[in-house]
Amino acid sequence: MTADMKRILTRIFASAAVLAFSTGCIFETFPEGASQTQDQVSSNSAALEAMVNAIPAAMMRANTAGYATQYGDHLDFGIPAVHIMTENMLEDLATMGDNPYYNRFVGYASNSYMGEDYVQCAYFWAYYYNWIKLANDVIRLIGPEPSSEEQERYLGIAYAYRAMFYLDLARLYEPKENGLTDVSGVLGMTVPWMDENTSEDASKNNPRAERTVMYGHILDDLSKAETCLAGTSFSYTSPSLAAVYGMYARAYIEMGAAGDEGAYKEAERYARLAIDESGCTPLTQEEWENPTTGFNSGAACNAWIWGLPLASTNIGNLLTFTAHMSTEATWGYGPLAHFGASASFYNAISDSDFRKHSWLDPERLTYYNYRFAGSTEDRDKFLRSAKNYEALKFRPAQGEVSDYAVGSCADHPLMRVEEMYFLEIEAVAQQGRLSEAQKLLNGFMKYRIKDGSYDCTYRTATPEAFLTEMLFQKRVEFWGEGILIFDYKRLDAGITRSYAGSNHAGVFKLNTTRRSPEWNIVITRGETQSNHAIGTRFNNPDPSGKIPLNQ
Repeated sequence: MTADMKRILTRIFASAAVLAFSTGCIFETFPEGASQTQDQVSSNSAALEAMVNAIPAAMMRANTAGYATQYGDHLDFGIPAVHIMTENMLEDLATMGDNPYYNRFVGYASNSYMGEDYVQCAYFWAYYYNWIKLANDVIRLIGPEPSSEEQERYLGIAYAYRAMFYLDLARLYEPKENGLTDVSGVLGMTVPWMDENTSEDASKNNPRAERTVMYGHILDDLSKAETCLAGTSFSYTSPSLAAVYGMYARAYIEMGAAGDEGAYKEAERYARLAIDESGCTPLTQEEWENPTTGFNSGAACNAWIWGLPLASTNIGNLLTFTAHMSTEATWGYGPLAHFGASASFYNAISDSDFRKHSWLDPERLTYYNYRFAGSTEDRDKFLRSAKNYEALKFRPAQGEVSDYAVGSCADHPLMRVEEMYFLEIEAVAQQGRLSEAQKLLNGFMKYRIKDGSYDCTYRTATPEAFLTEMLFQKRVEFWGEGILIFDYKRLDAGITRSYAGSNHAGVFKLNTTRRSPEWNIVITRGETQSNHAIGTRFNNPDPSGKIPLNQ
């Protein structure tokens, strides 16, 4: 390893010191004098609105956990960073740069330093529990009986956000068997539940909630959000009734996989409700490939049920999703790490599927007239330096490839309507209605392959084969968007990065036949030390290095 690589790794993994983001520490930041503050907020709608708006702002803020300033860590930019972290744990995102350590998410991609002492797993805890605190503040200040329609809507938004945060945490932290680490002692455990009434003392002795208890809390929050948001107008920039239905579908599909009777039926029902309530439609080819608005503007299409804007006041040249995932942008890590599609994954996509245009054709545009928003000079320069299979999916905002202050101002998707189609399909298949699920998948694929050549019927004769095909098409659909880890984990799918002709860098060539142990996120040391009900005994096992490297 070169001296430069060692310096990079030192900066990435430096965090073995005290990690302060425990639930107990977060509680200490709650405002005191709740009744007085509630009176003030009731008479000042602008103050309450600011508190509500602070939740999505925090989710997109650079230096969210303070690690960017504390350690110089360029991974610290909220929910978009979480999504890149989880994508790097899967198989379809390949790092193709000459120096793989320009991938600042190297720890996740190589399953290294993922134990409780390191920053890699601390991010999830630090982010989500701080966001939960913001939602809890709003819920407590409004109280159970909002005094106006405006307060009721804000209360519904806060409940929806809290449900989302706990649902993500439950899916990330609940351990699943994988064959490489022993999780028998923590099966069924999720994360500690903290609501607006949790005391500081209780937070210091707060056990991991059992799965059925946690999902009960989540469904209760969604029920409250549903009541509060009924009749409100739809906007993709804020939780809506459609987004609540979508989260119901996400929760019930997980409950079905865990054996809860009737959950798959509910997942099917709520996925369809989300589609119908939103009025959203799958992305068109023009919207998908648009060189100025492709996957960076919820307003430019009719597919986003929920997304987050990035304010221009929060723009930097490195701490944004675009700086890492857009290889066209000239200012960030994208053109250095050269993120792209795994070759085997890319080659398995039909040439008739326009989603294949999300990555650079190795034959260099023989079937696709690549569209670039910049100058011809910039276009030619990009094509000369780009690698085969390089990602084209996430375009810089307004197609601006040179000015980070413009190009980084990209919306970030949280829920597209296409996800609801796939959840509906999976739920139908899991109920034993295979032929109906096949018809639904064939129907959806007409949005993506318009020549009528797609038909899954003859290669999905068994439920297992169908779910494999369904997951593959979902992987193509949502590459890079951060939701696929939950599908892999739920369906016990393995990862394959080492194969003949692999374009994964050697340090990332990991194969598993089942789930990766890395998907059972380890609870950070800050929490195990301050919360006596968890400790080391009830933590997930450290997965670091448990997957053999197959160079």
